[in-house]
Amino acid sequence: MLTRPLFASLLSPLLIWAAPTLAASPKIAQTVECEVLVAGGGLAGAATAYESLLAGRTVCMTDITDWIGGQISSQGTSALDERTTQRQRRFFPKGYLEFSDRVHKFYRRPNPGDCWVSSFCFLPRDGHTILLEMLQDAAKQGKGTLHWYPSTVIKDLTQADGQIEGAIAIQHQPAPGAPPLNTEPLSQTLEDAYQSEDSSRFTKQVIQFRPKQAVLNKASTPYWYVVDATETGELLALTNVPYRVGIDPRSYLEPSSASETAMPYCTQGYTYTFAMEKTAEPQPQTQPSFYPQYEPYYSYEKPVFANVDLL
Repeated sequence: MLTRPLFASLLSPLLIWAAPTLAASPKIAQTVECEVLVAGGGLAGAATAYESLLAGRTVCMTDITDWIGGQISSQGTSALDERTTQRQRRFFPKGYLEFSDRVHKFYRRPNPGDCWVSSFCFLPRDGHTILLEMLQDAAKQGKGTLHWYPSTVIKDLTQADGQIEGAIAIQHQPAPGAPPLNTEPLSQTLEDAYQSEDSSRFTKQVIQFRPKQAVLNKASTPYWYVVDATETGELLALTNVPYRVGIDPRSYLEPSSASETAMPYCTQGYTYTFAMEKTAEPQPQTQPSFYPQYEPYYSYEKPVFANVDLL
């Protein structure tokens, strides 16, 4: 999935048109109606919610974490890439500019995080807070409604005749006596989050999402949009719809494509982030056997990137 600038052209989430009704389930604790269901509260999901709220829609947005923003919050990489010319000319989508202005106003300084990898860095928790307030303000401005469901995953979809009729989600909270959320890494809690039964770690609530039953006239049919803005395309698997990855060929539809022919195996690189600490005493590490194989891909092409004195 290729990342682009935030809001109104930030990522291109998949839109799936869908029509009504979901069969009742005895385990459902709550039923919520919406016009736009956004699975995934990262930047793609936030961009979708932002535009939908300005258009006056009722939006339900879920995320497996308890923060909105993905890269700028729960993923801990709140350093956004901006080209110098773009920044000088403020050549960004309106939503991105609004978010950027809010961050700079909050910190009252041009480079809040004083970061060398980007001139636009800030604390992850502030990214979540600022973005959530921005969505809430968009709802007021556009007379839309935002239903935000943190710590929630889409477990299943109900489909008929190629349309999505409803979605079943599972929301989790810490079980009595269990440690707070995020005490363990996501890799340790992922499987548990998708199980509807309570566990020693989480208590669960099953939520049903369905189209808003607003009827304009007797002949109208309720409809909604279901947007897959997850980091891993989970709804693609649930719906079994066709999709493509990689680079599309250059054409009138993709005039700026980097390739004249389709390249399905050429996808944008991804990064694993990790914390580093400089200690008083050196801590030699044993080089893994696989290190030489992947060493050419490590981006330490500039000395500054490996200089911990500058971090």
